[in-house]
Amino acid sequence: MNMGIRKAWAVLPAVLVAGGLMAGAAQAQTAAATDVWCNPVIGWGSTPLRTASGGYVIHNGSYPCPAQTTAATAPAAPGLQNEYLVFFDWDKANITPAADRIISDVVNALGANRSTARVQVIGHTDTSGKPNYNQRLSMRRATAVKQALVAKGVPANNVTTEGKGETQLLVKTGDNVREPSNRRAQILPRVAGPTS
Repeated sequence: MNMGIRKAWAVLPAVLVAGGLMAGAAQAQTAAATDVWCNPVIGWGSTPLRTASGGYVIHNGSYPCPAQTTAATAPAAPGLQNEYLVFFDWDKANITPAADRIISDVVNALGANRSTARVQVIGHTDTSGKPNYNQRLSMRRATAVKQALVAKGVPANNVTTEGKGETQLLVKTGDNVREPSNRRAQILPRVAGPTS
């Protein structure tokens, strides 16, 4: 065989490979540099070939890799409820550790809205004691919850308080009954919707 023909046949595979890579490089220009491609053109050292812009050199068998999902995702922020209840010891208006946790839940659920949200706090008592005394005690309970909300970042002007005394029992009882479920304060947060 002629020596010139042998040299041509020897060069032909290199020309075909170079042509295929050039075609792949031209196709890669349509892929963003941040795209991740599966089955790209593999070069020396078993590494995918890259274009000057940083994208992969791709061919007809290349395809965008499916999006990777992260195994650990951040827990969802707690949703804001319509009503929260905190409970008090008999004849007391101090915030218990359990009540403090619930108040913290309210503030956390308000999140970025805590400076604009409106919060109504309504204090209640059981039926033990005189109605006039219970009215004042329910107001002290509402005020204690307001102070705890303010201490956690809710503006004082955004919190209203009201005392219902023994007039709105959670658990219906007779007179002079020490019912723990009635010694409570309701926290009613309201976040304004978007304005048009």
